[in-house]
Amino acid sequence: MRIDLKDLAVSILLLISSFVLVNKLLNPTPIQIIVSGEGQPIVVREFVTYTLIDVIVVVASTVIVCMTSFYILFSTRLEGKALNPSNSIESDIKFALRLLEGDQKKIFLLIVESGGSILQSEIVEKSGFSNAKVTRILSELESKGLIIKRRYGMTNKIEINREMRTAK
Repeated sequence: MRIDLKDLAVSILLLISSFVLVNKLLNPTPIQIIVSGEGQPIVVREFVTYTLIDVIVVVASTVIVCMTSFYILFSTRLEGKALNPSNSIESDIKFALRLLEGDQKKIFLLIVESGGSILQSEIVEKSGFSNAKVTRILSELESKGLIIKRRYGMTNKIEINREMRTAK
């Protein structure tokens, strides 16, 4: 797991502001009313309350805790997937390549390296597999929802399915 420097800074800020918030809420400022007279000053009353500074610190800490919490909760969901669809297809391709093995992986990688679109006859040439084997592998990839086969003259045009997630 790779931790981004920005995420680390936000996490540290969350911890510090949480600590300050809890500390201020549990330890309000003690106030003493002292009457000075002849001799020693007399403490008339001693009580604990929140001063204006305490309230400002509590409000500021609460705002920081809320903002950093929302950032941590929602930043990973927003990065890449929903906001950047081109990044989403790249991550889908990487995921598919991790799941595929052997000849299926080799054929899928040929399609990816060709920019996401290639003729079936070119796959036969580049892979060194027979036409029957390429046809069988492409049918398996199509049934998994990874590619789309379209008729193109005497051959097929093979394209990466841009909507892999919504495929069967």
